[in-house]
Amino acid sequence: MGAVAPPLPELPLDAGPPPPATWPPASDSAGSAVALLPRGVGEVVDTAIGLYRRNWKLLAGTAAVVVVPVQLLSSFLSRDYFSQVGDTIRSLQHGLTPSTTGTGTGVGSLGSLLAVLALPLVTVALAAAAAGCYLGTPITPGQAWRRTMRRSWAVLGLGLLRVLIIGVGFFIFVVPGVFLYIRLLVAPVALVVEGAGPVSALGRSWRLTGGHWWRMCGIEVLKGVVAWFGYALIETPSFVLGVVAGRVGWLFVGIGGSLLQVFVFPFLVAVTVVAYFDLRIRKEAFDLAVGAQRLQSAQAA
Repeated sequence: MGAVAPPLPELPLDAGPPPPATWPPASDSAGSAVALLPRGVGEVVDTAIGLYRRNWKLLAGTAAVVVVPVQLLSSFLSRDYFSQVGDTIRSLQHGLTPSTTGTGTGVGSLGSLLAVLALPLVTVALAAAAAGCYLGTPITPGQAWRRTMRRSWAVLGLGLLRVLIIGVGFFIFVVPGVFLYIRLLVAPVALVVEGAGPVSALGRSWRLTGGHWWRMCGIEVLKGVVAWFGYALIETPSFVLGVVAGRVGWLFVGIGGSLLQVFVFPFLVAVTVVAYFDLRIRKEAFDLAVGAQRLQSAQAA
């Protein structure tokens, strides 16, 4: 508590002047800020659901800019895999020995690598969009991506550091990996909201989640349960169609993966953004700081 609080998000988000409405604004319309209050585990997820419902077009559009082409290209490069799976199933049905050729493995790995590289960029772009909506200063998908790409090396560096640190934890044992994953969960949000570097973003996440590990773990479990229904409704049918359709199955898998990333992944990021601000409210009196800033802006106007 003795450390100096980081700058308020208007600086790195640069979304323009705040609206002249009284603080806190109402939260029942698109583009309005979320009331800055400490929330319980269920309330964090419920707030994120409301944020997503009011701004789903913005969030889905932000994800779709990159997710759709990447998913379709990745699926296309892996098209031989689905053909082989379909051939294997048909061979087993006829009592034949399935072929074990590995054609297309290298190309499919290239598609997977492309999807992995896009993930941290999409996460940060969605965090920027969701944070703007949370504070009542929504930005466009283009603005979210411009801010993300201006710091693309920092975003990729943060993604690499998180993978290495958490990966080492899982390599040692599962429990350290889970512990590190939760402690570093809000680092991408800190990077885009506070303008932090990769290392300082990790440090911010570590400090914010300190003393709140179990709360953050509960939030992650709850949001995973909610998101599971989306995965079950979209991913499973598309994968089955992809296997049955043979060589054109990649198209069904690509469409299913695109729908999943466009409509489900933004919700996951929105929960993390709400949890990040909730931690700052609890540990740094963020609600009082923003309220004072808004009041000063209104008086100056």
